[in-house]
Amino acid sequence: MGTKHLSLRQLILCLFIFFLVGNLAGCSGGGGNATQGSNAGVGPDIPGNNNTGNVARSTVARETSPLTSDADMAAVVGGNTGFALKAFTLLDTGGDANAVFSPYSITQALALAAAGAKGTTLSGIEQALSFTLSQDRLNPAFNKLDLLLKSKTTGTIQDAVGQTPHLNVVNAVWGQQGFQLLPTYLDTIALNFGADLRLANFITAPENSRLTINTWVEEQTNKKIIDLIPPGGITAETRLVLTNAIWFKANWASPFQVESTQDKPFYSRNGSAPQVPFMRQTITLPYAHSSGCQSVDIPYAENKLSMMVIMPDTGTIDAFLSGLTPAKLGDITSQLGNLEIDLSLPKFTFNDTPDFNRILQTLGMVDAYNSSKANFSGIDGERDLLISNIMHKAFISVDEKGTEAAAATAINVSIITSIVVKPPPLPVIIDHPFIFLIRDRQTGLILFMGKVVALLRNPFFLDSESGFDWTVNPEITGHCFSPILPAVSRGFK
Repeated sequence: MGTKHLSLRQLILCLFIFFLVGNLAGCSGGGGNATQGSNAGVGPDIPGNNNTGNVARSTVARETSPLTSDADMAAVVGGNTGFALKAFTLLDTGGDANAVFSPYSITQALALAAAGAKGTTLSGIEQALSFTLSQDRLNPAFNKLDLLLKSKTTGTIQDAVGQTPHLNVVNAVWGQQGFQLLPTYLDTIALNFGADLRLANFITAPENSRLTINTWVEEQTNKKIIDLIPPGGITAETRLVLTNAIWFKANWASPFQVESTQDKPFYSRNGSAPQVPFMRQTITLPYAHSSGCQSVDIPYAENKLSMMVIMPDTGTIDAFLSGLTPAKLGDITSQLGNLEIDLSLPKFTFNDTPDFNRILQTLGMVDAYNSSKANFSGIDGERDLLISNIMHKAFISVDEKGTEAAAATAINVSIITSIVVKPPPLPVIIDHPFIFLIRDRQTGLILFMGKVVALLRNPFFLDSESGFDWTVNPEITGHCFSPILPAVSRGFK
């Protein structure tokens, strides 16, 4: 009697992240809701509405009023924070590379995989991503959180603030034509994540499928991310590609004036001190100097989302990062108080492509990659899928751009019985390695997180305002995330 071999189909989870700050933009995967005709565009600057790939949708529409408790919402946010901080220390093992990634986008993409995972495969994903809720509570909580974010980031034009922040989080599942998925799985991802099933032909046309998905990514990111999936990233063994894209655009609530930007030294972790352009303004912002760092929370238009900048004391960033826990981050945040400061913040632009296969396996997501242990039977009813690769890209650019607003400070001297002089604004110069977090102020959810440890002038790219494009050294840095969740290889059990 012959031995029965089960082929292990290839599962690719694809996560793309694009992030631009100043005029802030990020991209997050999508597919709209689960009903016919749900491929809506992602924003005024995104082409959108290009039905890339045939779409086979669940008959279940996305739940727009999910029933979930505040405690479950807090658990999702807390898990996202825990994952962000655990992963952050693993991004750059050498220490001298800048980094940026979106923990929220990664958890969204892996939640699509977790919805079909069973046994130790599921528990490994939960361990790595700090998921603490059961699937029947986790998925509705993710849905409610996403809907809450969308309600406050519509990108509409308002007289008082100009354009409000715009955030889109969109998911799509790309499946091999004729490969049968369980209706329960399709219903779950449609109900809670608004994910469509888009049909592709990986078996006979893997390269065309790769180009189709990359085109979709480009369209969702306003052509900021090109060739997300590299040649060979999809093979005839691929059966699914799970994609998430985030597009985020926000103006500063109080923009920096270009005329105030001046060169100053940035004291990089590697000991260099290049002259780079620093934006500057005097403004009242939430600020704290405690726990071995200076922190400032810089809001975007409408003051609902912000960039929190944390600059550890000189020479301590490695020790600071190793000790940065959710509790310590919460302590730093709780100590923020409004103070008039003279803020100097460098302009910077860089991208990153971290190895999330290594990171997630280090954090405990091992069985999902193992051909003899992977169990994604909740997707197709068989134990014939595993994760083989995760790709993640991110890009960030910080500059003066923002809403048209004015910030001024007047020092009044009054004479009563004595002279009272208001102290000058506290100088806050972000001139050595620092951490940044793009977050929702209401929930504390971290959308993007990164660090800047080295800057230099790049003379090859012109900036229409300054004449130069100030970037990180591509030889020193270059982690920009665009997860593509694992490509799964065919094997035997």
